[in-house]
Amino acid sequence: MSNILMLCHDQYLDRRVVSQAQSLIHAGHGVTLLALSFHGDSQEEITPEGIKLFRIGLNHIVPENPTYTLYMERQWAFNRAFNAVANRYQAASRVGNRCFRLASRVNWFWYRCTLWVRYRNRFLGDPLPFRSAFVKFGAAHPADLIQVHDLPALEAGVELVERWKVPLVYDAHELYPEQRCFSDVQKRICREKETQLIARAQVVFAVNASIAEQMAERYGITQPVTLLNALDPPDGFDPQGHYDLIRKKLNLSPKRKILLFQGGFAPHRNLEKLVRAMLSVRAPDIDLVMLGFGDFGAKLRSRSERLGLLGRRVHFLAAVPQAELLQHSASADMGIIPYPHVDLNSYYCTPNKLFEFIQAELPILANESPELRRFVANEGFGVVAPLHTAGQIARAVDLAFSSPDMGNWKNCLRERRAAFAWAGGQEKIYLNALAPFLKAEQPLYSVGKGSTDA
Repeated sequence: MSNILMLCHDQYLDRRVVSQAQSLIHAGHGVTLLALSFHGDSQEEITPEGIKLFRIGLNHIVPENPTYTLYMERQWAFNRAFNAVANRYQAASRVGNRCFRLASRVNWFWYRCTLWVRYRNRFLGDPLPFRSAFVKFGAAHPADLIQVHDLPALEAGVELVERWKVPLVYDAHELYPEQRCFSDVQKRICREKETQLIARAQVVFAVNASIAEQMAERYGITQPVTLLNALDPPDGFDPQGHYDLIRKKLNLSPKRKILLFQGGFAPHRNLEKLVRAMLSVRAPDIDLVMLGFGDFGAKLRSRSERLGLLGRRVHFLAAVPQAELLQHSASADMGIIPYPHVDLNSYYCTPNKLFEFIQAELPILANESPELRRFVANEGFGVVAPLHTAGQIARAVDLAFSSPDMGNWKNCLRERRAAFAWAGGQEKIYLNALAPFLKAEQPLYSVGKGSTDA
């Protein structure tokens, strides 16, 4: 049995993280996962999957960049100076407190200004502020192998494996330095850090073949192992079960056809254009259902109302638990992935919803991009088309719903969905990649011609 320490800078645990940890536990190993808390304090728990989860309190996330360090040095200097004045001149304590508060506000304003000068980003500061917290709390959990999920925890992982002389596994959930929310300065910082550290890992995973190729080329490493964001359907789920949850919740006629978007409501996902496209969809019996979460949903709902579409051709449903998601997906007639090419991650995306639609046997309409073409068009699961404008989306929706290939898409999904489940191949790839570095107590999977790493 090996003890594995996983480092993940997220608060909401990605399904990918939980699936990997669960597979290791089923193979006889112990897993401790360090992630971020939702609060200032740290907490420990055992998840339903048997993962020892330690959540690092947000109070322990201390950036180490010079801008923050100078800010704190000034703040402590103010604190010492005003305390000294107050201790010496008791009558001046009230004035001293007011001066301290004013100085602190000025210091904070100056800090925010210098952050912008350093990172050229009004909304984000240090893109990699987690090293010290993960090293501090990770040191309390010695392990036989460390797996890092995404770049923000990689530096801490390297420091810990050097301390313990154990293997390092790096799972890149995306091309982290290429995120649209980063400024050019922040992208450069992340690229330099990943270039410096990635070769220290004995195993590197990427979420699809295109991103694996990109990483191999830019970092001069052996091409990472492709490990898809696959999922296993919940117990009892049957895509042939004729679920009709969406129509029942919205009181829609059985004659209405449902185009489903599911997932997070956020800017830069083409969702405003998707809503507007429903003005131009010619088929009168198609409704768009937005099933998801996020503050941006209020803006989308307001836009739908202004366009006269809300409750008529555009409907909103709150996100549902993962255990109920596929039943809702299977209640639709087609799923849509409209993500625009705002950065390399969206251009090469294979989002969770892709594999959720596959497991629900739901035909897919997706924006034209290399990986979505690989999975949707080449596998016969649906159609890809340019979805960059509301007009393009509307035309693609009409063509997809009227396509004579709809039956073929459903047949291909039925025949191939098992190959794109976690247990259908991805778990084997994951465990076999780690096998040389684990103390296996039971045989691991053998990857043969029947498995897939598509």
